[in-house]
Amino acid sequence: MNKKTVKLLVCIAFLFVYGSANAQPRPPRVGRMIQRDIERSAERRAEQKAEEAANRGVEKAEAEAERGLNKAAEKIEEARKAQEEADAKVANIPDEIPEVSNTPYTPSESEFAFFAMKKGTVQVLATKDAKGKVTGQTRNTIKEITGSKNAFAITYQSEVLDAKGKPADKDNPLILNLRVVVKDGIMYLDTKGLFGAVDGLDGALTSGTSMRIPSNLSVGQTLKDSGAKVRIGFIQCSAVMTEGKCLAIENVTVEAGTFHCYKITYKTNATMMGVKNETTSLTWYAKGVGAVKTETYDQKGKLQSVQELISNKL
Repeated sequence: MNKKTVKLLVCIAFLFVYGSANAQPRPPRVGRMIQRDIERSAERRAEQKAEEAANRGVEKAEAEAERGLNKAAEKIEEARKAQEEADAKVANIPDEIPEVSNTPYTPSESEFAFFAMKKGTVQVLATKDAKGKVTGQTRNTIKEITGSKNAFAITYQSEVLDAKGKPADKDNPLILNLRVVVKDGIMYLDTKGLFGAVDGLDGALTSGTSMRIPSNLSVGQTLKDSGAKVRIGFIQCSAVMTEGKCLAIENVTVEAGTFHCYKITYKTNATMMGVKNETTSLTWYAKGVGAVKTETYDQKGKLQSVQELISNKL
């Protein structure tokens, strides 16, 4: 068979299988079966790849969710331990608030401690941010003084006001009913009362140790630690004041006037729901007046706020 004959037979076979040159290709039965197998195989591979991709996505999402839950659990555990440590610090500080009789009493000037000492005194302090803008006010009013010489208690009412000196919430004003005890020249400020003396929060569980400031302070003298903790439902918070010290004796001028003050510093470690916050405060106290000015700094030494006496009416 010559080459021309072979070429001719190949051309005839081609035309027989696929039809005329102008027609659409039509695979024979075996070709169609092979094509279907190929298409099915391709579909299976596509489905398999899609399923594998979906599984990988689910596995990745599950792994991320598990990591998130683990991190959340770790944070909760850290918060619990931090709160326990803070509460333990408060519990380890012994309390020594003296007992005082309910007999009305008027202290003499020689008994004055670092607090307002006359019944009816009304003081207003303004709180400012680091830029000097007033953000709120506090009005303290002495309601009564009871006890006897060298051992008496000062009961006062503290109202939280807005920047303009009006109740921040007219319908539910925030009022604290607190007490300061003075015995043998030492002022005891009940810090646990600062947490638990809010009107309407009778269910608050409080404990702690009073802040103590001797009236015979001298430069360089250190002060005892104090602290408090409170639990209201599931909310827990505590604060411990340490490293107290008298730094200087100097005159300080504020809106309410110029006062001869003792400059005192304290470091406060507060914990609320396991979240810690450390601050350092500088407070200028005047005998018979109390806190004239307080500056609060964050852990990096940046000024956070300033509180100044703007009115002192006896």
